[in-house]
Amino acid sequence: MHVSKRILSGGLAILMGLAACLTPAYAAPFDPTGLWEATDGESRYEVALCGDGTQLCAKLIWIRPDVVNDRNKQYLNTFVVEGANRYNDREWRGTINLYGVSVRGSVQRLAPDRMQVRGCALIILCERKTVTRIGSL
Repeated sequence: MHVSKRILSGGLAILMGLAACLTPAYAAPFDPTGLWEATDGESRYEVALCGDGTQLCAKLIWIRPDVVNDRNKQYLNTFVVEGANRYNDREWRGTINLYGVSVRGSVQRLAPDRMQVRGCALIILCERKTVTRIGSL
């Protein structure tokens, strides 16, 4: 019986060590601040912590010249995410501005340098945009 307890506790220690090694590298707190570009290359955003220093804000700072139009030009240098609250280590939730309409949304970390912004109005009208970090502030 004494030997099987030792084997069990040794096996448990190995499993715990293995689990620690398999924990994703991005389990540490995520710093989203920086310059981000949509994966389609059409827009860039400045992301910063705002409010009390834990909330997330993102401002549209650039639109690729060949896709600028009257509809999107008016949102240049405005916040598309403003005051989103941290929901967990990888996600903020709050208000997303979709072409002048404020909707509930989220910003979620997908990888160390990739996030997804998602906003939905009436559950059926949703928009997603994946962005990649291109620089720091």
